[in-house]
Amino acid sequence: MRGFAEHLGVNPAAISNWEKRGAATRMRYETQQMLDVDLARSPTEVKQRFAQTLKASATADLSASTVPADGSQPTRQDLGTRSQERTAAVLATLGGQHPDDLAYTPPADVQRLVADFLASTARVYLITGPPGCGKTSFTRHLASQAPGVDVQLLTADSWTADIDLAREILRYGSQQAGEDPQLTLEDESQHLSRPLLVVVDSPQSRAVVDKVCRQLDGTLRQVLSGNLRFFLVLRTPPEIELAPYPVLSAAIMPNQDHGAGPSLPLDRWDAGTAREVWNAQRRSDEPSFDALPPKIRNLARLPLYMSLIRAARSTEPLGQPNAYRLVEFCVASILRAAGLDVDHATADLTAVARRQLAAAWPHHLLPAIEADPPGNIGGLTASPIARLVRSGLSGSLTFHHDVIREYLFARWLAQLIESHGRSTITIELLNDLAARTSTSGDLRGVLEFLLQGLDATSPELLAAVAQSPSLSITETLPLMLELTGESPAFATAEVLRVCASRCLHDNGLQLARALLHTNAAATALGAEYPRWMLRVLRRFGPAVWSDIVACVERQLPIAAVQDFVRLAQLDTVEDAVFLARHFYVFLAADDGSSQELKALLAHPDWRARAALAEGIRAGHAIPHQTMISIMESLAADRDYKVRATVADAVGRSTAPGLEHLVATLLEDRNWHVRERLLHGLSSKVADNDSAAELVIRGQEAWRDGPRNVRIAAQRLLLKCGREPLQDADSSLSALFGLLREIRTGALRLPTNVQSALISQGVASTDWLVRTEANLLDRHDIATSAATGISKEAFRRLRGGRALQVALDVRDIDHAIAVAQAAATARVQFIEIGDPLIKSVGVQAISAIKQRTPGAWIVAEMMSADWGRDQVVLATEAGADVVLLIGPASIASVSAAAEASRRLGVPIMIDVPEGRLVQGWVQDMERAGVDGFAITTNIDLGVAGFHPLDQAQLIRSWTKLPVAVSGGFEPTDVEASRRRSWDILVVGRGVTDSLDPTVAARDLAASIELTEGHHS
Repeated sequence: MRGFAEHLGVNPAAISNWEKRGAATRMRYETQQMLDVDLARSPTEVKQRFAQTLKASATADLSASTVPADGSQPTRQDLGTRSQERTAAVLATLGGQHPDDLAYTPPADVQRLVADFLASTARVYLITGPPGCGKTSFTRHLASQAPGVDVQLLTADSWTADIDLAREILRYGSQQAGEDPQLTLEDESQHLSRPLLVVVDSPQSRAVVDKVCRQLDGTLRQVLSGNLRFFLVLRTPPEIELAPYPVLSAAIMPNQDHGAGPSLPLDRWDAGTAREVWNAQRRSDEPSFDALPPKIRNLARLPLYMSLIRAARSTEPLGQPNAYRLVEFCVASILRAAGLDVDHATADLTAVARRQLAAAWPHHLLPAIEADPPGNIGGLTASPIARLVRSGLSGSLTFHHDVIREYLFARWLAQLIESHGRSTITIELLNDLAARTSTSGDLRGVLEFLLQGLDATSPELLAAVAQSPSLSITETLPLMLELTGESPAFATAEVLRVCASRCLHDNGLQLARALLHTNAAATALGAEYPRWMLRVLRRFGPAVWSDIVACVERQLPIAAVQDFVRLAQLDTVEDAVFLARHFYVFLAADDGSSQELKALLAHPDWRARAALAEGIRAGHAIPHQTMISIMESLAADRDYKVRATVADAVGRSTAPGLEHLVATLLEDRNWHVRERLLHGLSSKVADNDSAAELVIRGQEAWRDGPRNVRIAAQRLLLKCGREPLQDADSSLSALFGLLREIRTGALRLPTNVQSALISQGVASTDWLVRTEANLLDRHDIATSAATGISKEAFRRLRGGRALQVALDVRDIDHAIAVAQAAATARVQFIEIGDPLIKSVGVQAISAIKQRTPGAWIVAEMMSADWGRDQVVLATEAGADVVLLIGPASIASVSAAAEASRRLGVPIMIDVPEGRLVQGWVQDMERAGVDGFAITTNIDLGVAGFHPLDQAQLIRSWTKLPVAVSGGFEPTDVEASRRRSWDILVVGRGVTDSLDPTVAARDLAASIELTEGHHS
């Protein structure tokens, strides 16, 4: 026993207690991890002996268990129940707060958050935020407060790149992983009695984050139980690019704005919350929050820093600190209070930090790390410095927070750089470290502390380095300005003037943005500052709009703002559009009668006038009378595009006194203007009874309008709980759209309105509307095919083999016959081709969908623009997937992707000629497409590249599914043999066959299809 205790590095008494308690032992999470790691590293014969002992023990326990009175077998605990027991033990261990621990203030209602998550189709809840903002505290709060669920708390900060996520989930629940952990997890998840939320908290290095995301993507592909959900917690910045993990990115719960990005972004407290937390727990001898120095108050808005300040028990010696000085003071105070020699203890802790971060930054210019840390590291674990370190696996030291480790490493690095002075070594180290911050949160934290430390101790050195032509202006110099605080000492007038000159090169965007956020830049450039801002604006355009506006709002004096406006050339479109879009900043004191505003309202280019309306829509504080005056002028504009833009702004505005504008725009002579107003009005949650009444009064005119305008009018009426206009076609389309958005979670309406819409849908004679309503009403009559295929499920097709029959025909009866034959042969996708849509209309989609309940319908929509409208039109007609042919821009694709998220419909994009390049494919991934299609132009005949080669090339660039067409038929051995496609598209080989049923059956037989296509 003593030998085993020495091997583990624990007290022999602990081993004795484990033996006495046997299976009833409840270990601390760190102890369990220590034993798990030791077993994993043991020889094979030890593992086998352990497994045999465990099996024998389990058999004995089963035979000794009490058999229920009815003679049934004892109930086996599922993975969730076992996980919850361990989580309860972990929370109990963590429950003993330190005297200076802060009372936790959750950023969200956990019970509502979990309920919304479980009610959605999302399977991953993504939480992001900077270090120290309370991400881990939130997950522990969630684990203790979430009702009706089981929770795993996987602490990922010690994971390495060889981590196996499925194995960790099973290990946490005391379940053997078997030969295939993923398969075991799939089986276990099918037996969960209630939801199991697996929290993966803060994997550290970029390599580990990538491994976790890739494995989570794989788990989501294979493990389809709705009871297994994930909370993924990631440190930012840098932001994590999720496009390389397509199923994961599609499975993430949308944020409250229903856009892409994290489900819950955390940040520092606002000043009010920080004040409340500080004052609620301050001791009688501590100052109130408002009595703290201003910079201390600002730093204390980060929960970790407030906790350190309280642990240090003093703020007086801090003076005017930055984060480096704050952590330096707190660390020294805590070590001193523990009775330790501050210098020696700091050196020992620094050695630990260097060893832990060595793998994150292997650089040949860094001194080698000693084999064993100096000093009495073991002694530190026994000292009362739990605010800094705690015992980790096998008795090793683990820092209480990454920030402490990063500070210690940066402190050592600052001393190293100071020893090198202004040299090529210093420049190379800074450039290399800055370049790595784009992929490493740890190293970004190190760089921030390093720069703040050097700015406090050696500002002259930093100033000299900043002016070196070898210093990177794309990464290092911008970060020097960004990470050193509001008024860095190194940023002298000379340094800032050099930066202002260097940023005007083509690669100077990031430096220009950093300068615009540097307070001292305006003083350094003096009267030239407005002229410099204008040069930056003209060189970089919209990329710096928000930075210039922030600069003006935060620091620029009125005289400089006036100089900027005076120097701008309003007769040029670019300058005029910028000033008009942000008139509330540059003309804030304007009463509506200045020459500049008059010039913008009368500008010959419609874009400048429309930009004024976009400025109003931005929702910033604008004098009410000025806003009304501008809106009235724009509502009477000669150009319908300007009136349409202001109509949208009027519709979205909650300001009083706009009734006359609503009435005027509802009677505009252009239908597009009316439609934009209706969309704006419909975007508001509040009722718009007055607007609805105006629509009802003029319903005769509305019934004569274009279909899309009639749908917009019906949508407004239905959202307001009013009876729709007497127009069945537009009413059904509007009702379908509202029901679909409710189902996807993109729309929330008052309970009474939502219930009324569902009732209308259930009673509808239109089968598409009725199906949507029944899905919301939990009726059982909706088939799995009727629910469509989710974006996540579509992305899971990657690596499978699915068939798609393209109905590029013109006769609807023939198309229906072929579609039914294909569905009978278990073809997964039926494509409604462009010739059929042009010949019959989008109703062909609905007609074929209704007659082929076993297949998903793909709508081929051809347009160089209007991507959003193409998706909406196809979805309203019943399409399960939309194939876009020919979108002209990323903006059009992004708009289509937004509509696809809102309506829950996957979109594929055709790869046009000349776009078969990796950069374009990745741009489309980021825009939000769910798959790619190689469509071979029939007019090429045998010419051109082989489509299977093109598909194989695209599959090497993306993990999204790739569909390919190219005249394939059942006898095509090459298509059957090659694994260069995920969806094989066949057209004339089936549609032109004299017996489509036989052709479709032969085609399916010739291809090894992936089963379970209705998952």
